Amino acid sequence: MTQPIFRLFKLGLDLNYQDDYDKVGYTNLTSSIQQESGTLAMFVNHVSGHKEQQVVVEVYADETAYQEHVAADHFKAFAAVASQALISREVISLDAQILLQKPQALRVTKGNKLSVRLAHVVVRDNQAFSDIVLPEMKTSMAVEDGVLLMYAGRDKEQPDHWYFYEIYADQAAYDSHCQTKHFKDYVAGTADLVREKNLQVLIGDILVTKGD
Repeated sequence: MTQPIFRLFKLGLDLNYQDDYDKVGYTNLTSSIQQESGTLAMFVNHVSGHKEQQVVVEVYADETAYQEHVAADHFKAFAAVASQALISREVISLDAQILLQKPQALRVTKGNKLSVRLAHVVVRDNQAFSDIVLPEMKTSMAVEDGVLLMYAGRDKEQPDHWYFYEIYADQAAYDSHCQTKHFKDYVAGTADLVREKNLQVLIGDILVTKGD
C-alpha cells in the first residue's frame, strides 16, 4: 500500500512580509486543494500570540502527487515569496500512523473559532504506546461531534518522536474531549510510556482538506 507524504513545517516568518506571504499562501492552498487530486490536506497555522512562528501541516497521496504540487504555478509563486519572507525553516517528515477526519471537507480561510493543537510526544515503547493511543483516537472521532480531525505521525529520523495535529470545533469541544473516559484512560495508560510531552496551542489561519 502506498504511504502518504505527511510533513510538518516549523517556519519563522519575517513579519515585514506578512501581507504578501498571507496572500500568496491563500492562493497556493486553495488552488492546490481544488486542482490537485493527490493533495489531500493543507493547514497553515501560527503559534498563539506569535504570528512569526508558522506551523504548516501537509498530506499528499504519494510522491507523484507531491511532485505535481511543486510543479504547479501557484506553488512556484508561493515559493518565490517564501524565499524572502521566511527566516528559518524546519521540516519534519512523518510516517503516518493514523489520519482521521470527519467526512465533510474543511475550507477555513479566515477568522474562526476552531481549537487547534499540536502535540509532540517522546515515548519509551512505540508499539505499547500505539496500542493505546490509536484506538483512543478512533473512539474520539467516532463518538465526539466536536472532534473534527486527528492526525498522528512518527518522525522518520527519530521514530520515538510522535506528533499529533488535532482540530476541534471550538475550545468547549477540546475541553469536553479532555474530560472523556477514553481520553483519561489513554493518559493513565501511557503515563509510564511517555518520556517527554509538549503541547502547543495553534491558531488555524488556512485549513483545507479534500474530505471523505
